[in-house]
Parts: sequence; C-alpha cells; structure tokens
Amino acid sequence: MVVRSLTTATRKRIKEIIHRLATGEAVSLDERAQLQKYAIHIPFIASMVSQALKNRSELESAGLIEGSEG
Repeated sequence: MVVRSLTTATRKRIKEIIHRLATGEAVSLDERAQLQKYAIHIPFIASMVSQALKNRSELESAGLIEGSEG
C-alpha cells in the first residue's frame, strides 16, 4: 500500500477550494480538475468533496444559496 501525503500548502489550497465548493462560491474548472486528481488517489479528499457537494445541495434546496445551473 502506498501512502500519499500532501504538503501543508497543498492541503490548505485543497481545503479552501472544497470550502468554496460547499458554500456555492466560484470554483474554476482548473481547481475542479485538481480536486478530481487528488480525490482519485486520496480517499479522504474524495470524502471531503462528497460532503461539500452534499452540503451545497442542502443549502441550495433550503434556498440559502443560488443553484449552479443557468
């Protein structure tokens, strides 16, 4: 089993992107690609992204943020 670790700077950048994704703020295509790259190899990141998308969906359904479509 290969253990992959992230530098502190990378971890902070990923957490910041995930936070913006969860709160409905703008996330660029490049940032989404970075998240996908890390999520494929690091299950913890995949879990954080899934939780962020779930939180965003809940905020959208409650009308607290605007939907991303359109």
